Amino acid sequence: MGGCEDGPKTGVKHGCNNLTQCRASHVPIRPKLTMAYTFQPAKVDTYENVDLTQFNTLIRPKAEPAILRGAIAHWPAVKDADAKALFKRLTALDNGKTQATLIGATGTGGAFHYAANLRGRNYTEITETLSAALTRLLENPTTDGTYIQSIPIPEHMPNFMGNHPFNLVPDGVPARAWIGNQTTVQTHFDASENIACVVLGTREVTLFPPEELPGLYPGPLETAPGGVVVSLTSLDTPDFEAHPRFKDALKNARRATLAPGDALYIPFGWWHHVRATSPLNMLVNYWWTDKPALLDDLYSPIVHAMLCYQQLNPQQAKIWQSMFTHFVFKQNGEPMAHIPSELRGLLGGVPEKYRDRTIYGLLKTLGQAIGLAPPPDPKK
Repeated sequence: MGGCEDGPKTGVKHGCNNLTQCRASHVPIRPKLTMAYTFQPAKVDTYENVDLTQFNTLIRPKAEPAILRGAIAHWPAVKDADAKALFKRLTALDNGKTQATLIGATGTGGAFHYAANLRGRNYTEITETLSAALTRLLENPTTDGTYIQSIPIPEHMPNFMGNHPFNLVPDGVPARAWIGNQTTVQTHFDASENIACVVLGTREVTLFPPEELPGLYPGPLETAPGGVVVSLTSLDTPDFEAHPRFKDALKNARRATLAPGDALYIPFGWWHHVRATSPLNMLVNYWWTDKPALLDDLYSPIVHAMLCYQQLNPQQAKIWQSMFTHFVFKQNGEPMAHIPSELRGLLGGVPEKYRDRTIYGLLKTLGQAIGLAPPPDPKK
């Protein structure tokens, strides 16, 4: 029988001695399986001495993860090879701008994730300079995880990239630094292309193709670590009662083991679980898209679509699914090719020059739905 984990922590008396809803937290409580589980993910293809032409013509078209051995082995930071020497280099480059250091809650073992009740996260944030965070990592070792997450290098160490060039991404793509002790970033996906480069320590990355979404059981976006879609599954102690389709996802998992100087190409939409396995670790990554979206928020349109279509019956929903497939994702080719471009209207797509006007129209329509006056017209 399952018991509630929240009661003893909160001191609230309540009954939940079985698999019922906890009256204190309103979270369904189920027993957790703690038995370790082993599986054999496929290996990721490995390439060496990759140049930009090879990357764009041989690797990217496959839309598969790829290990790029020694891609940054020439970097001075990689050659430091020692955490103290590397952190001394980074401290000298630090311009003093503050950032948020993540501190794992007691007992998390460095696994940054949702809080147990899904209403928050299992870590806190401390605002401090990069140099202070590096000192914290060197002088205050902890098994619960200390993590400098995704700081834009040009904003904190503007002179770093001068001696650490990377030519496999488009010009102007900013580098980001991830520095910590033994930490784990839970399975998630990014809506961008990604190359992750190991500067210090070793990384074990487990990947899943985008089509494994149903077997990865995402948690709520509102409280997700990092603000991206994050899986609730566990690679170490999976709960197949709660997540039965995860077994199928594991059959298609890939795994990459990276040493200092190696890089990993993670294609757009591939789920990845990242484990830093050395006492101290640093990774530099690059996110980019070939043609950036006209809106940065890629999740709000899903919510808009839910408001419009989630109440439809299956037959009606299928009709609108085909409309999205045809007009938005153009799986049948250019949907309005039979009409001159100047007459196609919104069904022919939104040209960049009409971006603001289209957003205004959406705001006007959505505002009217809840009784708001139209927003100011951007053309006036």
